[in-house]
Amino acid sequence: MDESALSALALECGFSKAALCHADAFTQEKDIVRSQAQLAERRQLKFEPLADLPWVKSLAVLLWAYRPAELPAAGSVFVDSYYFASNAAYHAAKKLEDALTAAGHRVQSNVSYPARKAALRAGLGVVGCSSMLITPEYGSRVVIILMATDIELMSRKPEGSARISQTCLACGRCIRACPGSALTEHGLTHPEKCLRNYMLEGTIVPEEIRSRMSRSLVGCDVCQRVCPMQLCNHEEKEEAEPASFLLDDFLTADPSAFSRAAARLAEQIGRNAARPQRIRAQAALLAGNSGNPAYLPVLKNWAESDFPAVREHALWAIKRIEQEKK
Repeated sequence: MDESALSALALECGFSKAALCHADAFTQEKDIVRSQAQLAERRQLKFEPLADLPWVKSLAVLLWAYRPAELPAAGSVFVDSYYFASNAAYHAAKKLEDALTAAGHRVQSNVSYPARKAALRAGLGVVGCSSMLITPEYGSRVVIILMATDIELMSRKPEGSARISQTCLACGRCIRACPGSALTEHGLTHPEKCLRNYMLEGTIVPEEIRSRMSRSLVGCDVCQRVCPMQLCNHEEKEEAEPASFLLDDFLTADPSAFSRAAARLAEQIGRNAARPQRIRAQAALLAGNSGNPAYLPVLKNWAESDFPAVREHALWAIKRIEQEKK
């Protein structure tokens, strides 16, 4: 099988675009990540495909395009549609893995290497000041899935070779709009300030970040919404609408009601991300940001939790709500 056949098969599995890149070590990215703050979100990232999987001959870069989520109405929480798309792409990659294995290839889907760098190697786009991949067809509204393969790469492509009418404009809108001040003209140089790096991770969120999360249960999306390079070519693929969620769905003393809401979220973004205690921890922050004293009974119960993030976030939310009552 060659790159063209792989791309056709990927499209059949639901992906928007696919290409191959070489599997050399991601040395520069390894150095950058190690020089920055160490976050739970990055712990699974690897950098040396050939050392990890000696049979690898290329990485397949699979793009799953998606539409932006609607901003939440009053009482609702924000769940970025990226995570809905990411869950769908994860399962599509498993389907593609099965098809390639049946065709006699050795592959491993959903491998954790620097995805944007791999996309650059594959010639699928450019990287902007927001550190997001910008593609000619979809702007930055893509999930990137990597798959290790034994498919021979016939020739190397120049990085960033995708034809795009304009590259990043360096307009600074994403830098100014970032609620955590995580971006500079050099990209995501302060990952420890990026809101999405803490959401549903199950870790205690730094106090200076908590109020900036507003009503975001998972995902931020601000840098993408202000970017003028948001191209929208989704005509070839239908998308299911992500479910909406109320904060009241999670801030409830009824265990059954909470479990139903958590299960519904897990269907959207995957069970690993939507673990119950992680949801409670993030929902507690949103309750504190709401200033609604109606949530105090639930928060006081959560303040006795054995899960550190739930307990700490609930105590913070109680303090903030009670201060606003005065």
